[in-house]
Amino acid sequence: MELGNFFLSVLILIAVGLAWYSGYRTRIKSHYSLTKNDHKDYFIGLNYLLNDEPDQSIDAFISSLEINSTTLESHLALGDLLRRRGKVDGSIAVYQKLLAISQLDNKELNQVKLGLVKSYVAAGLFDRAEKLIDELKVADTKIQIAALKIGLTVYQLEKEWQKAIKAANHLLKLSMPNERQEIQAKASHFYCELAEKELDLQHYNQAKEYLSKARNMDKANVRTSLILGKLEFEQANYKQAIKALLKISTQNPSFTAEAFDLIIASYQALNNHKKIQKFIEHSLEDPLSAGLLLKVIQYIKGSEGRGKAKEVLFQRIESKPSIELLGQAILLNDNAEIDPNAEKFHEILTNYLESKTKYQCGSCGFELKSLHWQCPGCNEWGFIKPIDPFIKEVDG
Repeated sequence: MELGNFFLSVLILIAVGLAWYSGYRTRIKSHYSLTKNDHKDYFIGLNYLLNDEPDQSIDAFISSLEINSTTLESHLALGDLLRRRGKVDGSIAVYQKLLAISQLDNKELNQVKLGLVKSYVAAGLFDRAEKLIDELKVADTKIQIAALKIGLTVYQLEKEWQKAIKAANHLLKLSMPNERQEIQAKASHFYCELAEKELDLQHYNQAKEYLSKARNMDKANVRTSLILGKLEFEQANYKQAIKALLKISTQNPSFTAEAFDLIIASYQALNNHKKIQKFIEHSLEDPLSAGLLLKVIQYIKGSEGRGKAKEVLFQRIESKPSIELLGQAILLNDNAEIDPNAEKFHEILTNYLESKTKYQCGSCGFELKSLHWQCPGCNEWGFIKPIDPFIKEVDG
């Protein structure tokens, strides 16, 4: 057993012991005598603890500890300890035992139910957790908020986006103003999940409706513009697609590279080469990410030739170098087409770059190779952004 867990167990058992003693004092004052079994269970628990067997000692203390309003906090702490130590079945048993006690008032019962919800979720018993969450919607505000937040976790794991949206809207009514932005950001992504599902089914009107609600929740959500741009493009509404995608530069410029190919394709579908040239010129203005610069260089190489692409690249690579841009410079070298070593080097470099992470979560630092809107590391929404691979100057 880890040392930290052992000391945590000791602290819980001290709390249990104090609660037991409190119950003992209460019974003395009420002219009730302590039974032999009470003594036996308590001292068996101490014996287990002294012999470094905290699991058995906890079980023994449970038997000795009376359940009432005075000792409730100790029982709740015990259930929490068991859950965090991975003994979910034991944790559930503690809470279920508490629910069977008739002398607890509604507020105390709701505290027990909240603990049981957490243990059900830890055990993967989502249906049972959802049932209790519904019951806690009439509890006091603090308990309601805690239960709804757990509900959001459950609904996301189950991909029940409609339920997640309903819970988020309920939370918005209960939360303080400074807490609402985070909830709205999550709800915006829930609507985006529904919109993408409808888009895959080519239910364009329903997808647009969800995207409208997503934007109302969070106008800065880049994902809404990317999905809308794709939706309009699929319907051959190229001007609307461009309008939606260009909005990304004002929402979050670091995502402009994600929309680049679709913007170019939309202009090409309209046969508007002047607009393409203007968009390319605008893209080359600062601030310019390495990812967007690579997209521009690739386009110029295909449309205007190697020489023009090389000229544009070398105008910027000195001030903002990156491994990706250096590799592109090698490929654009005049001898690259006749020098097999240059091509081979680029192939090796390309394989290396493909193995690198391209996105990072701004909340927990988790790195990914492909874009995810919910971080697999911390489960937060909207914090993942493209990594800008410019090589930073090192002093000295």
